[in-house]
Amino acid sequence: MAQFHFNYKDISRINHYGFSVRRIGIHLVGILLGYLIYEILFYLTLFITDGTEARNFWKTSGLLPVLPFTTTELSPLTTGVMWVGLSAFAAIFFLVSTMASKITIEQLRGDVFYSVGNALSFVKQNWKTVFGSFFGLISIVFLLFLIPGSVALLGKIPFLGKPILVLASLFTPIAFFIGLLIAFIITVLIASLFFVPAIAATTNTDAFETIYQLFAIVWNQPWRIVGYGIFLLFLKLIFVPIWAIFCLGGFIIILLPMFYLHTTFIQESMALANKWLGETLQKFTSLFFQDNTIIFGIDTSQPSVAIFSTTVCAILITVTLICIAGGVIAYLFSLASVGTTLIYTILRQHIDGQNLLETIGTGGQVEGTSVTIGEK
Repeated sequence: MAQFHFNYKDISRINHYGFSVRRIGIHLVGILLGYLIYEILFYLTLFITDGTEARNFWKTSGLLPVLPFTTTELSPLTTGVMWVGLSAFAAIFFLVSTMASKITIEQLRGDVFYSVGNALSFVKQNWKTVFGSFFGLISIVFLLFLIPGSVALLGKIPFLGKPILVLASLFTPIAFFIGLLIAFIITVLIASLFFVPAIAATTNTDAFETIYQLFAIVWNQPWRIVGYGIFLLFLKLIFVPIWAIFCLGGFIIILLPMFYLHTTFIQESMALANKWLGETLQKFTSLFFQDNTIIFGIDTSQPSVAIFSTTVCAILITVTLICIAGGVIAYLFSLASVGTTLIYTILRQHIDGQNLLETIGTGGQVEGTSVTIGEK
C-alpha cells in the first residue's frame, strides 16, 4: 500500500501514476474509438444528405473533427448525428476513465498487477453506476425545474393565468430556496463530470451511493475541491506540454533521415497529410515559422503528385500524427483520472475518516461511516 498523507502532497504523485502504459493506453484506445465513431457518423450522414457538402467539408476539414456547435451550415439531421457521436465519445470517455481510476486505486492499495482486463471486467459490472449517477442528477434537476416551469405554463391559461401568477408570487421566498437548491444540484452535476468515475472505481457502490458521495464532497469540502483542482490543473500545464514536446521531437527525429535522403517524396507525402488533416500542420507551424508553408522544415508549397507510394506514405504519416495527438490527449486524460482518484481519496478521509486504500480487489464494496451532509 502506498504511503499517503491525505493532503495536497499526494496530488503531486499524478505523474508517477499517470505516466503509465496501461492508463495512457486505455485512454488512447478510447479516444481513437470515439474519434472513429464520430468521423464515420459525420461523413456518412453528409454523404446521405448531400454528397457535394461532404466533398466541401473534406476539402476544408479533412479528418479534423468538426464539432456541432462550431458550424451552423449543416442540416438538422447531420447536426443531430454529430451530437450523437459526441455523446458516444463522452460515454466512452467516462467508461475508460473509470477503468483508469480502478487501476489507480488498486495500485495504491498494493495490487500492482491489477490488469486492464480486470478493469474492463469491473466496468462491465458497474457501467450502470456511472451512467445512472448522471441520469439521477439530471432527473433531479429536471424535476425541480418543473416547479417554476409549471407555474409559468399555468400563467398562460386565459383569464386564470394572471390570478395564478399572483397567487404563486406569495410563495416567492419558498421559490427562492428552490432556486438555491437547483443551483447547488447543478454544481454537484458539474462536479460529477470529474468525480463519478473515481467514486465508482474506489467505492464499488451503486448510483444512489455515488450521488450521495457527490453531495457530501461538494457540501463538506468545496474549498478543497477548488484548491486541489487548481493544483491539479497547474501540474497538467507542466507535464502535458513536456510530453507533447517529446512526442513531436520523436516524430521529427524519425522523419529527418527520410527527408534528407528522399526530400521530394517526403515533401509530397507531408503535403497530402497536411491536406487530409485540414491544414492543421500549417496552422500549427505558423506559430513558430513566419512562412506557414514550412512543416517541420519541409516545404509543401509545391503541388504534389498523388502517386501510389506517396499516397501510402501520406496515409501512414496521417495515422501516425493522429495517434501522436491522441497520445498527448490520452496522457492528459490519464493525469485527470489519477488526479481525481487521489483527490476523492483525500476528501473521503477528511469527510468520514474512511481510508479507501484499505480495500483490495474488485469484489469488496467500501462501507463508509455514515455522515450527514454539512457535518464536518
